[in-house]
Amino acid sequence: MMKKETARMLLAFAFGIAILSYLFWSMGPDNIIRLLVGVKIEFFLLAALFYFLGDVLGALALKLAIDGRMTLRKILPSHMCGMLYSAVTPGRVGYYYTAFAISKKTGGSRSKNIGTLTLLQGLGFGMKVIACIIAVIYFSRLLISQESTAYFIMASLVPVLFIIPIVLILYTTIPNRIVSKVPWLGKALRPIVLMQESRRDMNTKKMLAITLINLLGWFVLAAQWFFLAQSMGLEISYWDAFMLQPLLSVVMFLPVTPSGLGITEGGSALLFALILSSMPPVEAKAAGVTFILLVRLNGALVDSFGLIDMKIHGRRLA
Repeated sequence: MMKKETARMLLAFAFGIAILSYLFWSMGPDNIIRLLVGVKIEFFLLAALFYFLGDVLGALALKLAIDGRMTLRKILPSHMCGMLYSAVTPGRVGYYYTAFAISKKTGGSRSKNIGTLTLLQGLGFGMKVIACIIAVIYFSRLLISQESTAYFIMASLVPVLFIIPIVLILYTTIPNRIVSKVPWLGKALRPIVLMQESRRDMNTKKMLAITLINLLGWFVLAAQWFFLAQSMGLEISYWDAFMLQPLLSVVMFLPVTPSGLGITEGGSALLFALILSSMPPVEAKAAGVTFILLVRLNGALVDSFGLIDMKIHGRRLA
């Protein structure tokens, strides 16, 4: 089983690299390298600060959802390490490391924490559906090509495809009935039940607070994207970055390549060709690919501090 999972991961990574290599070749490696070399460090660091603030907000939502008694200082490293794992796994499922880490710290149920994280993902995707619709309306003022229209549709549908199974698990007994009738799925029934229990434990007031934190996080991460664009010397407004963020970040959840590697860069190339219409198309697309690479690098550098969480667990298990 472990070998199959490793093989799938390697295949997904190879597919992502193949797409990325094609983008590099079609847009000219020299264009992308020139943009990377010319990045202004002060803006890159400012973007990293806003990304860290986004991590703090994510950890705060987790604190409210899982255990209000845990300190933010204990939750934040687990959240950051989970984000780091999510960046290298298809569908960003690596974030569920956070459930394992918090369970080790509290002695709580791992399945229940996974259920709570799934509920948080559901709330986040619900907001992304709305955000993507607003973004499509916002960018509709531009001349939209057939390719970009297809991308807009895909970006809007991705969160819906994730929300449907999450809602079925957390708010209905349909999965319970299906799993109970399939013998080889029997082991999945208890985690599903625990997920449903964690949903019932979360009151409306708490869910509203988490939704508001997610909304604030959108503004904060938009600032990160804005300053990354400034670091490249691109003429992109804060509101452009604000609307780009959901359209591009949601594609990272597609379970095809690690964190949507290659696919997200391709979508960014299409959108930047629209936004940066004053630039030659090839250069604008190269800017879009480079931008997402910087987003990945910026986030990975900040979240790498979460590796201290693994070191702590290593000591406890020794």
